[in-house]
This record gives sequence, structure tokens and C-alpha cells, in this order.
Amino acid sequence: MEQTLSSRSFRPSSPCKRSADLRKRWRRTSSPVPQALLQPSPAAVETSPAVLTFPSPSLALDDPIYSTSLVSVKQVHARIVKAAEPRSSKSAMDFLIQVYSKFGDFRSAAAVFFIALQSDTLSWSYLIDSFDGAGERSTRELLEIFRELHRIGITLSVGIFRRALRNCAELVDFWLGSQIHAHVTKAGLANETYIRCSLLDFYARCCSSESADRLFEESSFTEDSILWNNFIVLNVERGKWIEALDLFRMMQLVGLEADEVTVAKALHACGRLEAVKQGKVIHGHVIRSGSFQCALVSNSLISMYSKNSLVKLARRVFEYMGGRTLVSWNSIISCCSLNGFLEDALELFRDMVAFGAEPDLVTWNCLISGHSHHGSPHRTFELLRKMQEDGFQPNSSSITSVLRPVTLSGLVELGKTIHGYAIRHGLDRKVFVGTALTDMYVRCRNLSNARSVFHSMKHRNVLTWNSMISGYAHEGLFEEALQLMEQMEEEGEQPDLTTWNGLISGYSIHGRSKQAVVLIRQLKANGVVPNVVSWTAVISGCCRNERYEDAIYFFREMLSEGVQPNSVSVACLLRACAAMALLGKGRELHCFAARRDLDDDIFVATALIDMYAKSGSLAEANRVFEKLRHRNLASWNAMIMGFAAHGRGEEAISLFDRMCGEGIKPDGITFTAVLSGCRHSGLVTQGWKLFDGMKGFGVTPTLEHYTCMVDLLARCGYLDEAWDFIQSMPLEADAGIWGSLLAACRTHRNVELAEMAAKQLFQLEPSNPANYVLMMSIYACENRWEDAEDVRDAKNAAGVESRGGWSWIQIDQTVHVFGVEGGPPHPDTGEIYFELYRLVSEMRRRGYVPDTSCIAHHIGEEEKEKLLLSHTEKLAMAYGLICTGEGTAIRVIKNTRVCSDCHTVAKYMSQMTGREILLRAGARFHHFRDGKCSCNDFW
Repeated sequence: MEQTLSSRSFRPSSPCKRSADLRKRWRRTSSPVPQALLQPSPAAVETSPAVLTFPSPSLALDDPIYSTSLVSVKQVHARIVKAAEPRSSKSAMDFLIQVYSKFGDFRSAAAVFFIALQSDTLSWSYLIDSFDGAGERSTRELLEIFRELHRIGITLSVGIFRRALRNCAELVDFWLGSQIHAHVTKAGLANETYIRCSLLDFYARCCSSESADRLFEESSFTEDSILWNNFIVLNVERGKWIEALDLFRMMQLVGLEADEVTVAKALHACGRLEAVKQGKVIHGHVIRSGSFQCALVSNSLISMYSKNSLVKLARRVFEYMGGRTLVSWNSIISCCSLNGFLEDALELFRDMVAFGAEPDLVTWNCLISGHSHHGSPHRTFELLRKMQEDGFQPNSSSITSVLRPVTLSGLVELGKTIHGYAIRHGLDRKVFVGTALTDMYVRCRNLSNARSVFHSMKHRNVLTWNSMISGYAHEGLFEEALQLMEQMEEEGEQPDLTTWNGLISGYSIHGRSKQAVVLIRQLKANGVVPNVVSWTAVISGCCRNERYEDAIYFFREMLSEGVQPNSVSVACLLRACAAMALLGKGRELHCFAARRDLDDDIFVATALIDMYAKSGSLAEANRVFEKLRHRNLASWNAMIMGFAAHGRGEEAISLFDRMCGEGIKPDGITFTAVLSGCRHSGLVTQGWKLFDGMKGFGVTPTLEHYTCMVDLLARCGYLDEAWDFIQSMPLEADAGIWGSLLAACRTHRNVELAEMAAKQLFQLEPSNPANYVLMMSIYACENRWEDAEDVRDAKNAAGVESRGGWSWIQIDQTVHVFGVEGGPPHPDTGEIYFELYRLVSEMRRRGYVPDTSCIAHHIGEEEKEKLLLSHTEKLAMAYGLICTGEGTAIRVIKNTRVCSDCHTVAKYMSQMTGREILLRAGARFHHFRDGKCSCNDFW
């Protein structure tokens, strides 16, 4: 390479000698075009028209009049040469350069430019401007012209070299760029600042970042602030944010001044790294250097604080900056909007208009994007409508933002409408819009439309493939998902970890957690390191399929693999602890989350509230709730549901009122929670008020809300009102509603209504044994034994087998289960029954009378009393009294509703032993203390 460059002189002695040398060179070539340039050939003259017509600049290069072939171009060239003063025509010279380049005759193009340069028709700025405005194809042609000029020894300016290096980098022309580097080194220009900057950019883009680093290290001894600024900016653009910040710090240490662009880029790096401390240090530098009033720097400060969720500091920068531009307003609106301060964003939008700044499409998109992530779907759609009323048409960013709430809300019909708009305006061809549409249809479980969008896309990125593969996997179509992965590889797109995580999640969701874990291990064996998302997918799938013990096991395995859990994985495991009422394990996980600063996360905090409430520790749940700085709707709902499950309806209503007072709009889950509190506490008046007020909050009652009202009325003895309420419902009553009515009929001994409710239940749930058992119990209470036997026969004829109840208690780290069918008897059964007989004897002396009404068997009272003693919750409570010390609370979990006799026995036990007994029966909690229950005997 060096020999090629050094074999020619790059500094001809004079223009005349240079012209003579050029003539000699072109005469030795086989191409007649240079001769046509200096003196047209006879053939060209003969074919010249009588009246010369110069090429019009407006004509395209492929116009058949001028450029059907290279010969026709030469003929046109000959006419130009023969015309009077042809060299004064800039358009003609420009036309010839372009058309020769089009045919690949770059020597002729270079010759034309050389002659035009000599005659001052074109200047070096022509070539520089051509480099700046050329497309990829034109840029390659210009580089070929540059190569020819370079070859014949034309002295080129520094500006030409810089632009040529930049275009070599864009086109990854490493060979030509290396030649230029060698030449500028021989010519002594390599240490020229701007050449060095261009070389850094060339090697960073075209070769490797290490080459650029070495080149900078070779020149870093020079105190050239321009070079340092350029290299810092280059590192930020390459995503090397840590290195860029280190260079920025070193630059300050050596006393060099960073320009405003470099400061802005350094702040951008702080934002991407969430490096708040470094960002504040740079902020101090900005204030000291006096560049605070620069709009670019101030906007970068706002952006940096925004990415670190420091909205107050971002607003302070905005308030103190002068000369606010449209970008400044958009930056602060985006900061508030994307961090969830939606009202502040809207207020800033109004201030912006008041100050005379005209919002643009970016402004509207900032608002829409923020409401899409933090607001309600209705507010997002309203903003989209207002934006259109203001004269702005949604672009691809608008569409992708508005598709997010559509996806989360499952509004597939609205999504189809947006899809139609995207098609009409050509936005569906954008890869991000196509990906968002595919993801929307996948999440709405509309695979046919997702497949149509996917196959219609000309260009797909890895996100598009991942969305489609995940959609197949989540629907259990694993063969199709694997085939799509093969197609993905065939089309040159390599599956990444997200692709595999989609498959792992699909296996887990469909209860195939073992296959999911096998896939994780295979990935590790193949050199792909599974991340926290991989393991969280397995843990979440286990919880979804109620395999809570497996979830805990896989969490431990994840930790043993060295993978640190995130807020989602901790929240999933807390869900498992809540389902199993593992208070001790939940507390351990709370400490684990606190040590890793995860307990402040809103999802973890909400899961903690739910875990403590469902594990019987309402006080701890309330402490976590009150400690939260920013509560979302889910955290309010979890706390209200906790109060309701513990029979504290008035506290649930009070918390509901407090939530509304703080501006949090309740949803359907909120009303289910607060109405449950009413039904568990017998608050009929308050329940009616809440139910009637639902529509005022924009919530339409669902079957869950109607079930709460039927249960509330029926429990309180208003059976006729409950029946009328069911008949007037706009929805078809389900098994939950009829089950609530049947249970209340047993409590209030209304056989007629019970028979009507049971008839509906036997049709809706013919295989549910609880309905048959409950109806038999109602007949048994009325001594209608023949009717009870008829129900039993009907149950047996339907092939329905009764599922026995079970209870469990945790002693230290061991869970003891009672009542599992087919399981071995508890090893301490004899001791348990001995203690239970002793306790019952003491209870009888205190006035206890066994309630045998819940025994639906036509047997003697003595036999019924023996059956009562075998109820699993009694055995668990007795075992807890045996194995724990004085003052220790007894916590028992039961899978069904507690019977009246066991409820009475628990009250006596708490009074006699001085122990607090917590009994979770289904979704309801009973706290027994000093012979009283928290439910006030209403359950």
C-alpha cells in the first residue's frame, strides 16, 4: 500500500505541467472520452446537430435522449466541447460528471472535474458538497472519482480528505480509508486535528473500537481539546458510556475545556447508566463554567434527571434555564409524563401554549406515551383524539404508544380499528408498528391476525420474531414455535435469550415446568447464560398452576446458580407464600427483599401486603401499606381485600373512602374487595350504597359484584330480597350466586329456597360434591333423612366422590397435614386424640355442648360426637397446643368453611389456654382470643 502511494507525486509543479501530464496519461488509455473532452472526434462532430442544445439540469440521468449508452454520452460531450464557452456551464459539467459516474467511467468523470476546476467552472466545494448530500450509490461513485484524482496526483485539501474518510466509514470501505491514512501520514497531515478526528471516527465505525482507542492513545499526549471532545462524543455514540465518562473526568484533570456538545453527550451517558452522582458532578461543572444557559446542555440535564426519575431536579433546571426552546418544553413534558406525573405534564402543556410555544407532534407523543404507560386507556385515547383535532396526524410513535393500553386492556376490536388506520396511512410497513400490532394480537390471543401481520411484514426485527414465537408457546403450540425459530435462523436472524425465554415461559404456563428447567440447563450447556427472566418464568408458571412448593424449590435453585432475583421473581414467590399461608417463609423473603432494596418496589410491596394479609398477619400488612410512599391501585386493593378477609368491613370501607379522597379511582376489583368486607361483617346498608354508587365511578357491576350482594343479603337473613335480586339481575346467575344462597338457606333453615337453589346448582355443577353435601346437611337439620338419602343416591348415581377437608399447621420448619385421603396417619395421632379428649372434657364442665347439626348421617348422637372430634381443624389445633410453648399463637389453615362446632371449640380453646388461635377457613380468617372470635359469630 505504501509503495503504491509513494510512487506518484501529489504536488505537480504548475497547472500547465499538470495539464500536459494529464493529456499524456489520457492519450495512453484506450478510452476516447478524454480526447472528446479536449477535441471531439470527427464522428462526434458529424453527428452534432445544427443547433446545439445543452442538457437540461431537470432531465434525469436515465433520460433516453442523453444516456442510452456510453457512446451517446460521448456524443453529448462532444457537442458541449464544440459549443461556445462550454466550460462556463456549471450544469453541463455537473451533468457530465454524474452521467460518467453512472456508467462507471470514473476516469472520465475525474477528468471533467479536473478541467472544470482549472477553468473555475467548479470548485473543491462542489466535491465537498457532493459528499455531504449524496446517497449511498452516489457516495460510492464520488469516492471512485476521489480515487482517480488521488491517483493522477491532484493535490487534495484537508476538507476533501475528511469527507472521504467519513464516507469510507459509512460504506465500510476499509481499504480506501487505510490508503488515505497512509497518504496523510506521509504528507505530514496525520497530526492535524480534524484529520485525526476523522481517522478516529473511521476506525471506530469501519474497523474496531480497539483501533480507535489505540489511535487516540497515540495522540492523547497532545493537549488538544477538539480531539478529546471528539473522542468522548464518539464513545457515547458507540454506547461506551463508562469509558466516555472516564475520559470526561480525565479531560477535566488535565485542564482541557469540554465544549457544550461534549457536556451534553456526557450527561446522556449518565442518563443511560443511571449514574446520578456523576450527573450531579457534571451539573456542578456546567454551573461553574457558565454553560448553564446553553439550551443543548440544559435539555440534556433535564433528560438525565428524567432517566433517573428525579423529576423535581429536572423541573428546577427547566425553571432556571433561559431561552426555552420547543425541545426544552418537550423534554420537561416527556420527563413528567414518562415518570408518571401526568397532571404535571398536562399543566406544563397548558403553560407551553400560554407562553406562545406551539406544540408539535413530539409534544403530543410525549403525553400519549406517558398516559399509555401510567394512565388509563380512556385518557390515552382522548389525547389521541385531541391531537388529531389540533391538526396532527398520528405517526408510527403515536400508533405504537396507543397500542400498548389496547394490548393491556384486551380491546382487540379497537386494536383492529387502529390497525386499519395504520394500513390506510402506510404506517403498517414500519417495523415497530408491525411489531406492536403483532404483539397486540398475540397478547389478545388472536393468533390468526398476528400471523397475518407477521407474514405481511417485509422487514422484521428480532422483537417481531420473539413476539410471534412467544405467542405460539403461550398457546401451547410448541411445534409451531420451534419451526418458526428454524425459519428465523434461515432468514439470518439469530434467536437471542428473549426468544428462548418466550419458550420457557410457554412451557411453564402450561404446567410443563420440568421441560422448562431442562431447556434452561440446555441453554447453559450451549454457552447461553439463562438470566433472571428465565427462572422467573418458571417460578411464575408454577404459581399459576398452583404448584407452590415447586416455585419455592426453583427459587432456591435460581439462587444456587448465582442468578440474583429481581422484583418480579420476589413478587411471584411471595404469591406462593400467600397461597400456602407460609408466614415464616414470607417474613424471610421480606428480609431478603429488604437487604437487596427490593421492598420499596411497588410490585414487591403489594405482594408483601397480600402475603401478610393471607397469612393472617393483618397488622404487618398494614405496616407495609402505610410505609409505601407511592401507592398504586393494586396496593390499595390488596389492603382493602385484607381487611375484608379478616372480617373488618368498617376498616375496609374507611380505607376505600380514603383512597377516593386521595384521587385514586377504584376499579371492579376494588368494589369486589369492599363489598366482600360488607358481606363478611353484615353491613347491608353500606353494601347497598357502594353497589349503587359503582356506576358513578364508571364501573359496570359484574357477576362477582352481584355474588357479593346476594351473599350479603342472604347471610343477614334477607332471603326473599336475595331471591328477588337474583331474578332482577341483568346477567345470568352462575354457580357462585346460587351457592351463596344455598349456604345462607342452611344457616337460616329455609328448605324451600334451598331446594330451588340446589336445583340450579345441580345443573350448573353436576360434579361438585360440596353442593350435594350442603343439601344433605340442610335436610339432616330438619330430620328429613329420606330426602337426605335421595340426594346421596343422586350424588352416587352421578359418580361424584366427596372430597374430604384437610387442615395443616406449621411447627418450626415442618408442615403437618391432617385429613389427606390415602395418606398415612399422623405419627402422633394417639397423643393428639388424648389431648383433644382432655380439652373437650374441660369444655363440657364449662358448658360446651357439641353441635351435631352439621353431621349429615342418620346415626346416633354419640357417633356424631365422635365424628366431630375427627374434624381436621380440631386435630391441627390440638397438635399446635401440644408442640408449642405458652404464649405462642396457633395458626391453622383449612381448605373449606369451618363448621359451627369447630368454631365453638376454638373459642373454648383460646379461653382455656390463654392462646391466640388463628384459623384460615377458605378465604376467611377467624382470630380467636379469650373465648371470642373476630367474626362476631358472623361467617
